[in-house]
Amino acid sequence: MINSNTSFGKLKSVIVGRELIPPKRITDVTFRAFYKEAISQSVYYDFGDYYVNLDLIQRRNEELDKLADVLAAQGIDVKRPDPVETIEIFKTPTFKSELSSASNVRDVTLVYNDAIVETPTFVRNRYFENLSLYDVYDEAYRAGGKWIRCPHTRLTEERMDLTNWRNERDYDNFDHTQYDMAIDGAQFLRIGRDVIVNVSSYNHYLGYKWVESLFPDSEFHLLKGMADNHIDGIINALCPGKFLVDPKYPNVRELLPKKFQDWEFIYPEDLSENIDITGMTNIDIRLASSRGMDINVLSIDEKTVVVNERAHGVKDALDKNGFNVIEVTLENGEIFGGGIHCSTLDLERVDEYKFY
Repeated sequence: MINSNTSFGKLKSVIVGRELIPPKRITDVTFRAFYKEAISQSVYYDFGDYYVNLDLIQRRNEELDKLADVLAAQGIDVKRPDPVETIEIFKTPTFKSELSSASNVRDVTLVYNDAIVETPTFVRNRYFENLSLYDVYDEAYRAGGKWIRCPHTRLTEERMDLTNWRNERDYDNFDHTQYDMAIDGAQFLRIGRDVIVNVSSYNHYLGYKWVESLFPDSEFHLLKGMADNHIDGIINALCPGKFLVDPKYPNVRELLPKKFQDWEFIYPEDLSENIDITGMTNIDIRLASSRGMDINVLSIDEKTVVVNERAHGVKDALDKNGFNVIEVTLENGEIFGGGIHCSTLDLERVDEYKFY
């Protein structure tokens, strides 16, 4: 069954990702544009393909397996994608790339209401990533609900908005035919019939408008430039009336729609600092921040939250606010570009499609 309207309803069914087994990681203009904010902090910025330590990949997959076991022990139905064990080269009419695995399953799919929506990715090697999830999606679809695939996009450099994401953009007056739609599921924050969407490029805007057209009974709120792409390392809705927020972003309240500005904002202290990645990859690269990985939590229900065991500030803040914390180990999210929330995708929650 497909049903998920919030990030905090009682979790019944979830997908837990698998990391790409081959050590090679490819980069191109789409990769460098998508991760520009994060990788610009690295020693190397203008780099080519890179490699991740095999032992680190194995450890990451073991940690994802344990995360799946922890969720299953809570009575949650856990699904897994097929592993990608070899380098698979593919070609479209406009570009050539290598297949990625469904590790951060939250990224290129949005599950909302009674639908699985495959969102139009910005990164070329993720174009066919969901193929390893098609057995899972087909099973959920046959049990009830909708399964929607985004239009094919060209992903050529000239059809991408590659200017700085902080630049002011006129979303009301621009040439829509100049750009491809491109947006990730992790740019949407679902709160019942309200959906908050982080948009920081013309590609994002077109992707957001396409998703909005699928749900005419929902109210979508355009959020301009909270981050370069995903927002689940910045803010998560824990339950009606409460957000978990990275203290690095003190202006989040004023960016949100007015109806959510009077919610309680929980700002943890003592978030993780950057880790030493020496020897883990052949270059100093981080695809995400350590602070964002602490905020990247998964709610099982309105009182229970799965948190990375090293996120001491988040655990303390949740405990003080009456939440039950389940600790898991999922390290090196900075290198693999995703924490607990990114690595999971809820298919079914017991929640309501209403205005909270």
